[in-house]
Amino acid sequence: MAGHDRRKRPDVNQSWDTIVDWLNRHCPEELDAIGPPATEDDVRDAERALGTALPDDLLAWWRRADGQDGLSGLLPSFYMPCSIRTALHRREMWMTAWNGVMEGADPARFAAFVEQANQATAGTPCKNAWLPRWLPIANDGGGNDLFVDLRPGPAHGCVRQFFRDAGADDAALWDGVAEMLADVAAGLTREVPVQGYRIWVEDDGGISWDDPASRWSIGGKVPVDVTRLRERYAAFVAEARAGGFNPPPAGSWPAEWIAAHVARNTELLIATTRAVLADGPAGREEEQAAAWAAQDWKRHRELMASAARAAAGIRYDNSDAMDPAILARLAGDGLATLADRVERLGARLCDLVEPLNRGRPIAHVRIVEEGTTIIDEPEGWLGVLNALWGRQLPLRTRQLRALR
Repeated sequence: MAGHDRRKRPDVNQSWDTIVDWLNRHCPEELDAIGPPATEDDVRDAERALGTALPDDLLAWWRRADGQDGLSGLLPSFYMPCSIRTALHRREMWMTAWNGVMEGADPARFAAFVEQANQATAGTPCKNAWLPRWLPIANDGGGNDLFVDLRPGPAHGCVRQFFRDAGADDAALWDGVAEMLADVAAGLTREVPVQGYRIWVEDDGGISWDDPASRWSIGGKVPVDVTRLRERYAAFVAEARAGGFNPPPAGSWPAEWIAAHVARNTELLIATTRAVLADGPAGREEEQAAAWAAQDWKRHRELMASAARAAAGIRYDNSDAMDPAILARLAGDGLATLADRVERLGARLCDLVEPLNRGRPIAHVRIVEEGTTIIDEPEGWLGVLNALWGRQLPLRTRQLRALR
């Protein structure tokens, strides 16, 4: 749990105003789904159900917006704010369905355990029950909730996670709703990480929160959309050729470095893709499928082991494309030359990708970002290429645009 002085919590109304303004400019459909202020009758119903007053920051939030309709990801990593009615419904569900499973053959003993845990101080771990003084405030549509812990003590009102299969996480994510909304406002407007996730606005205006790894690899089974990949390269090249870039803020790359990064990274991707193709990923997968269908388990195991050995020798490491010395050297060629190079390399990579879609190739992927290694293990190669068009190329294009 964050160590902020609870007497100096951020102002909920200021944070919510910032969030609403950002949504209005970037994701108006998300804003349209936000509910009107909660009624005082709903507030009283919640306090009666819990047997305690709601925290001031939660009340302030619900008095601005009573949840959100539809499936959204306003709160990281993919949580949609609950209305008071939804919160009470989900609380009842957890206390009946989940606790009903956990009480097992000894309901009396379980009830005594719940009673004792419910009187403990807020923030005290409790894995094996949903406690009456826990109130959901958001859900992810998959059975997981954010909730406020309304037991007594200094941590009263802290925000925690409850997982459908594992119960409540031991550590609180935020001291309270006010801190949570302040972090989200900063994440939206300054693109800083919130609990390790960064905001991403899709082309259609939807929002999601990316962890560091997902911006480089998003799974390896979905075929690469080569058309989208070509479009992303074309958009980047057009942006680079448009020119008119200002010097970057301190700590950011200039336009020439961004183009140098894309050029060098594409060279690395081409080299790994050629190695994958030389290894024959599609043929190996077809053999594996045939062995599985014939229930030839020995042959299937041999093919799987062979694939793992081959993948270990096929590597992609983005270090060169992140190295300041290499980027500075390449940047010396100038933006126009780099744009031409990216155009040629992008076309070459796209031409190589189509045959990969017949298999599920694997390569050892090492990703370094800001001096931190965030991936260093075998990954589906299709996932790396899908992340290229889904995140990396749009990200670099947006970085160029931001310098104008």
